Amino acid sequence: MDITQKYAAAAGGVFFMFIVINLLPHITPLIRHISLLTSKYLTYPYLIHRHRFLGPWSPADGLVQLVYLTGNIFCFSFRVSTISEAGLRAGTLSLINTIPLFAGPHLSFLADLLGVSLRTYRHVHRSAGLMSFALILFHVLVVVFSRASFPLDLPQNRSGLIAGSSLALLLLLSYPLFRKPSYELFLRSHQALAIASVYTTWRHLPSDKLFPRFYVYLSVSLFLSTSILQCGRVLYQNGIFHHGLPRAHITLVGGAIKIQVHVRKPLEVKAGQYVNLWIWIPSISFWTVIQSHPFVVTSWADGQQYTLDLFIEPRRGLTRELFYHGQNRSARNPLVLFSGPHGSSAPMDEYQNIVMIASGFGIAAQLPYLKQLIHGYNTREVRARRVHLIWQIQDIDVGIAAQSLLNDALDEDRLDKGYVQQILSISIYWESNNIPKVSFGKRATIYPGTAPLPDILQAEVSGKYNVQMEEDLESGRPNGKMLVTVSGSEGIRDELRILVRDYLNDGVSLLELDYQPLKK
Repeated sequence: MDITQKYAAAAGGVFFMFIVINLLPHITPLIRHISLLTSKYLTYPYLIHRHRFLGPWSPADGLVQLVYLTGNIFCFSFRVSTISEAGLRAGTLSLINTIPLFAGPHLSFLADLLGVSLRTYRHVHRSAGLMSFALILFHVLVVVFSRASFPLDLPQNRSGLIAGSSLALLLLLSYPLFRKPSYELFLRSHQALAIASVYTTWRHLPSDKLFPRFYVYLSVSLFLSTSILQCGRVLYQNGIFHHGLPRAHITLVGGAIKIQVHVRKPLEVKAGQYVNLWIWIPSISFWTVIQSHPFVVTSWADGQQYTLDLFIEPRRGLTRELFYHGQNRSARNPLVLFSGPHGSSAPMDEYQNIVMIASGFGIAAQLPYLKQLIHGYNTREVRARRVHLIWQIQDIDVGIAAQSLLNDALDEDRLDKGYVQQILSISIYWESNNIPKVSFGKRATIYPGTAPLPDILQAEVSGKYNVQMEEDLESGRPNGKMLVTVSGSEGIRDELRILVRDYLNDGVSLLELDYQPLKK
């Protein structure tokens, strides 16, 4: 390219830049309209509804999986001359697909590195695992049907059989029927089988070539690198070498576990984030120190914190053992380690109407946002003009256990000072018809039965309860966008997707928080 051609390219680029800048006001509404249509027809509706072993899948989920499947099929079938060549290529593709599976020891850490939610990365992990198994299954079938014999006395063949069997058993144990009775046992079995499959796969591959063994080396190197990085971060955050191990104070309230972690170094935790906690309680089991569990942080502060409050639902395994030992008043101040905070925080400062919906222990995920909104309104950092918390409970003991947390969230509540109307409302629905409508504190009201979500959303979208502040009236600012956050049962989440989809044109968005309570 000579100097005149370079000049022509530069001049054309300048003219094109001016054209793009001039068209931006027209392009932005177009992008917004396309995003709205995508949400309405691809993201919110369900293509496959929630089942025991599958789903739910939206059309967008199905499209992504179809592209992923098509890409792999194309790669192992493009310009192959024999079925044996396709089988070998499928085996190599299986190794490539396993690289995300061994990217690190903790999915939360990897999700943070990629800037996605833990739920999204779990989908990636599950899809990559299924794809890897499908490809290795095709590889095995091709070998079986294209060879007269497969002598197992050869170390290479024997290693291949063990690797395939490990992957098959790993996939089988991942089903809820085997996973749910003891998650800790499942997790250790899952990790042991994964290590066995990597080693036997390495033994199975030819040693005289760099590829495809290079993909095994890449997986191991990536795993070791992220492990070292995460371990260094955990040691630094916990201040082990300078301050000693953090401790936790465990108390029981009703049917809930409250843990207060006293961190050695101040930590900034945003609303909605969670920590992975290792608790060492030898009276339960010596191996509790290698068991980590994610818990949402219910405390929030405008800055760094020295204590992290956790509100925990006793489920299975360690949390159930913690509850039993707490009843016996043992192991109340154990040594702990934590990693995090993990996850992202929803940007609520741009919304004028916020509806927060929780069921049961899902209130734990909503409380830090409530604290942040109250503080942000008092300091005029958020635009919220209406905040409505709806809490559905089955057991009144859960409500009693969370009452102190709710009161703590309202410590800074000065929203009614200077205004006749209140912008904050808390509605608690107890699934019992034997109680009347009663007040619960200065802001909350208990109603019998289940929350009428269609009526609630319709009233909120219509602006029936919105408060117009003096500055809004002076500026003529209309009601803004509305955000619906949910940490609730599967039925509530599915119902909200259907309801919010009808209000997308009105500026309503739905956000499912990272923590979701146990299915009832």
